[in-house]
Amino acid sequence: MSGFMSSNTALTICKADSAAGLALDALRQHTFTPDIDADGRRLGWVALGDPLDTDGFELAAVDGRYSGFSFRLDTRKASGAVIRLQLAEAVREERASGKKVGSQRKKELKEAITAKLTARAEFVPSVIDCLWDAEKGRLLVGSASAKAVQPVLDLFKTTFGIDAAPITPAGDMPRLFASILRGEGYPCEGYTLHPMGSASLAASEQAEEKAAVAVQNSLNAVAQALEEGMAIQKLHLVATSDADPDRQLEFTLDAGLAVSGLKLPKAEKGAEEDAIFLLNADACTAVADMVETLASA
Repeated sequence: MSGFMSSNTALTICKADSAAGLALDALRQHTFTPDIDADGRRLGWVALGDPLDTDGFELAAVDGRYSGFSFRLDTRKASGAVIRLQLAEAVREERASGKKVGSQRKKELKEAITAKLTARAEFVPSVIDCLWDAEKGRLLVGSASAKAVQPVLDLFKTTFGIDAAPITPAGDMPRLFASILRGEGYPCEGYTLHPMGSASLAASEQAEEKAAVAVQNSLNAVAQALEEGMAIQKLHLVATSDADPDRQLEFTLDAGLAVSGLKLPKAEKGAEEDAIFLLNADACTAVADMVETLASA
């Protein structure tokens, strides 16, 4: 299981329109409840990494700079296979009774079947960790999926009155990735970035044939793909601290600036929860600082 209190996490880096501490009372006013909203969902805040805790929030106030909490979203989804089977049965029955079943009628039947099955389906929970940095006015959301992040930002706005949006690159990220790959180390925010040899590449926009390839643990293979006109869309990186070469942060960055597979530091055995939280918060912040700098390169 990934998350800010685990061994690895994803990150979407969001800049806010203000920098301030968060009010715990506001957080508690929008905790998760079993009430179903107009879209058929159940959602709200829970304690960091604990989908059942709607009261603790100790890590939301452990430090003057960082606040940690999680977003829980329960959704229902009908089985696609069951929908197709019941649709086929409904179409056969209507045709057997002499009715014509065109595309519009099939659409109506499918919508009715989907609604019926969805209403009967069990809720499936998902939990996404959040880290608010009051000093930087930045919200780190523990997912690389834009679709998953948006409901988090919506509730964050409702709860705290703060608009936050994912950062976007100012320049050509595939070109920057190629520069990092071909260089001898890319200095960034007190770290030096090196490629790890894994990447996802796609044909350039100018190419007539669209193709994609994933390379694992081979810098030479990535370099060869670049020579063949492909562009890096996702690059596995390791960042080594200039001050402490033993401190390294390993992660994958895509061209849209989403971070995945960030390996969080291993805490000392027996470390308190708040100490682990601050250790991981510092690591996430260091990566976020690097990504923001790369975004403006």
